[in-house]
Amino acid sequence: MIKLYADLAIKDRKNKIIWKKTIECKSFVRQFLEILLCHMGQFYISSKCTNGNLVTVQMSSENFRANAGSGDTSLGILVGTGSTSPTIDDYAMESLISHGTGANQLQYGAVAFGDPTCDANSCHFTITRDFSNASGESITVYEIGLVVVSQQSGSGYNHRSLVVRDVISAGISIPNGETLTINYRIKVVV
Repeated sequence: MIKLYADLAIKDRKNKIIWKKTIECKSFVRQFLEILLCHMGQFYISSKCTNGNLVTVQMSSENFRANAGSGDTSLGILVGTGSTSPTIDDYAMESLISHGTGANQLQYGAVAFGDPTCDANSCHFTITRDFSNASGESITVYEIGLVVVSQQSGSGYNHRSLVVRDVISAGISIPNGETLTINYRIKVVV
């Protein structure tokens, strides 16, 4: 069984954790399955990108890449203010929070990855990203998601595909000067 968890933490200016919570994510969306099927079957498949376009995705070593750099809001772990419940057909964040230091903006750190960790019954690895608030006021995050690369057949062009989207109904308030860290843990259990 594949499970996905989000470890959420808010750190103050001294990098001390002042709030934390773990949620079980429930919302892999259809693009996750389509890109996986493309690789397992080694054939082309139609899939919707974050811009809403339907493209033919080919098997490629680029697919599932999520290693976004600082400031990149097109790839990796993303956050937003949308509160509509996820559906299998979601292909983009409802209301993405942009990168920056202005009103209603967060500074997106680079995406990092942790090595696999295993015990007798399970293995997992983490995908991590920090979101720093320098906007001058609190910002509340309601949606979190993961966007990966999907390579279009014949063009060599890398599209972006949403593969996970969850809504946190109570929201996560990030005070000015503090940082939200999201660790996605993808876990397989026997």
